[in-house]
Amino acid sequence: MNKSTARKILGLNGTEDERAIKRKYRKLMHEHHPDNSESEDSELAAKINTAYEMVMKDFDGSDGKHRSTQKKPTTKRSTKTKNWNAKENKNAYCARPIFHEVEDYDGSSIGTIEIARGKYVWSKDEEFSLFLKSLYETSKELMDNVRPSLFFEPPAVIKQKYLADITYLLTGQFIDSSLTLNELAVMDTSAYKIDAMVELEMNTPVPKPGTALYPAGISKHRLYLRNKGGEIVGYLSFKDDRLYYVIIPLFEQKKAQVKIVVADNPRSTRYRKKYADIDLWVKIKENQNSAIDNTNRKIDELLEKYAKEGL
Repeated sequence: MNKSTARKILGLNGTEDERAIKRKYRKLMHEHHPDNSESEDSELAAKINTAYEMVMKDFDGSDGKHRSTQKKPTTKRSTKTKNWNAKENKNAYCARPIFHEVEDYDGSSIGTIEIARGKYVWSKDEEFSLFLKSLYETSKELMDNVRPSLFFEPPAVIKQKYLADITYLLTGQFIDSSLTLNELAVMDTSAYKIDAMVELEMNTPVPKPGTALYPAGISKHRLYLRNKGGEIVGYLSFKDDRLYYVIIPLFEQKKAQVKIVVADNPRSTRYRKKYADIDLWVKIKENQNSAIDNTNRKIDELLEKYAKEGL
């Protein structure tokens, strides 16, 4: 990707300052986040991240002004990796890299390097965007390994679908639900309390404060909610994107008990979409090893299917 392509992806004309670029980036990431996107391009969020990193190399992070275009020395990748101080999931499908962002003398990012590799669970010491990059790169490696010598490449849209599905499954293996919720939520008695949202269906009125909502089912990694009368209200969304990768897998694995109530002053509009703020309480059921085995089996099945794609 070059800078011209990066600016095109972000919808920039080249005159924006650092703050304007950050606002545009955050808006695009919200619109194209897996929890919120109707896009058929499952790689779009990763493209937006890559484009943002490339464009932001022209800023120094202090006054928002463009840096000199003079080339800086490239950073060599270390040939040695070390242990990472984090919990490990020994039953995970495979190891993954831990990436570290490299900065130049004035604090500007100039790329990432791999500093460790293992079955490490995400912790707050690892930048979440680099965690997602790690899983994305791991998925690409797995897919490349099952088709190492084939001349035929599946169409990009098919390849992206496999990549998105495998990345999502791996994410669930490297996030410890309790550990992550301890960081991102508040413990209320015996359950975690989370500030969340429901993206309302078109023409659905905003529920009244205090209205109880209930899980209606999951489709394409979205948890749809219904009211007491059984009518679909919308689907669950989060103000903190990281929670998407924690809460939705808990429901898919049938490991969560919840209570959902519409919050006070629930009406809100973001990027032309109508939301209602909700209070969500989550209680995690006892962990089951069968869920891990099932995920590994699903990854195997996807890789086997991808290996034969188009043959």
